[in-house]
Amino acid sequence: MPRTAEDLTGRRFGMLTVTGYAGLQQQKRQKISAWNCVCDCGNTCVVPGYLLKQGRRKSCGCIRETGQGLVGKRFGKLTVESEDTQNRTTLHKVICRCDCGNRVSVATRDLKSGKTKDCGCVRAEKSGRKSDQNRIQRERIQERAADFHEGKLSGADILRVWCDAWIGAVLPNVIKETTIRMYTETLERHIIPFLGDVPLRELSPEVLDQWIKVLRKKPYAGRRVMTEGTLRNTFSILSGCLRDAQKAGLIEQNPCQNFNWDTKTKNLWEGREWLDESQIARLEPYLTAYRDEEGYPLGIAYELVLYTGLTISEAVVLRWEDVDLIGNRLFVRRFAVERRTMSDGGSESVYGIEAASGRRRREVPLPEKLCAKLSHIRRVYGGEEKDYIIHSENNMPVRLDRLRSALMRRGRNSGVGDVTPRMLRDSYAMKAVRAGATSDVLAELMGFASPQQVVRRYMPRMAEDKRTLVDRMFSENWSEHTAESQLTDESKKYISRNTY
Repeated sequence: MPRTAEDLTGRRFGMLTVTGYAGLQQQKRQKISAWNCVCDCGNTCVVPGYLLKQGRRKSCGCIRETGQGLVGKRFGKLTVESEDTQNRTTLHKVICRCDCGNRVSVATRDLKSGKTKDCGCVRAEKSGRKSDQNRIQRERIQERAADFHEGKLSGADILRVWCDAWIGAVLPNVIKETTIRMYTETLERHIIPFLGDVPLRELSPEVLDQWIKVLRKKPYAGRRVMTEGTLRNTFSILSGCLRDAQKAGLIEQNPCQNFNWDTKTKNLWEGREWLDESQIARLEPYLTAYRDEEGYPLGIAYELVLYTGLTISEAVVLRWEDVDLIGNRLFVRRFAVERRTMSDGGSESVYGIEAASGRRRREVPLPEKLCAKLSHIRRVYGGEEKDYIIHSENNMPVRLDRLRSALMRRGRNSGVGDVTPRMLRDSYAMKAVRAGATSDVLAELMGFASPQQVVRRYMPRMAEDKRTLVDRMFSENWSEHTAESQLTDESKKYISRNTY
């Protein structure tokens, strides 16, 4: 038995009792410790240790319901007819009849978990309805664009109607087709449902303020609420739409101009939107425990973000050739990008890889702890120079949405709450600031284009606002001694580090 392997002899997992070590099993590029087990039913079996510890194997297979026992049972729109005698996979499958008349072979685990409820007819039906809706939308936009070109603006004083004319007649002359699709999707999701029936001349700052409050509370893309950046982008699209409406003479003034809204702070020092040491200590065991089906430690992606300040899109495409384990450093040479493509069936996320340039292409020192962990992973699981460190079964980078959702679940399970990759990266930055990093050094470490971005986001502010600063400067009761007494300990340390 390897020295690093935990001895499971005598331990019980569900109906299985471990009787001894069975040696190493080869699973693709990895060698997995296997254990001899005896089941309560009397059968013996050999089970990989990680399946036992993760609770994914609890018997020799005797507790699985046979296909014959499922015959006649109903799962959604599917009714089980018989076992699949032509099945050549390792999964247990049965033949099911769908309410639409089709017969399909379905894995029993997908039936019992509720993952599969029909033969695919429901999705096809929804896709067909979506295609019809998109076709009708395109025809409507083309019709209103033609009216706009002919000078027919009747009805365009309603936002919904003007948006169609704007998309079809104005935007094609100034932006690319892919950007038009993104604008269209944003309008359909976040603007038209709330403001579509409002006359353009009735769009006031008060109406916009109510709309923004609704967007801030609306669930968005699996997150709890829309981020401030997405909210600003949505507002910018509406502003551009109304700007062109003003040029067309439909309104006298764009209500989005000079609109004052209550923006959330972007300075993390004030907002404390990062993880402290106690939160990291609670969260880290849940991160390191994240593994794929074969036991490969995917949680190293989160540790790379937390201990090097990389973005998750940079960490996920790191290759072994980018890591110098002897010199304790890594090189950022590329990053993953997520693009949304539009089709008749709707939108779809497509991932690609782009080369890093400018200050984003950089060298980052590795902490000893992280370097030792990377060395251990490569020694145990192997990996060629061109292989991705965080890879899926086909040796391609793991999808970003998979890593984000897994991090969110682990944050909640640890008791820390909702955690995003951005929070891990911000925690690295705030730790650097507290350790004495200047804005220039931190910008180089994290790949920011300008130190000013670091100052605005991470550095403590010395005064609440300009009015407060001037009042303090020229107040009769003000002195250097009283000003110093009002500073926080962190601010005093920051001033002392940056005083020469």
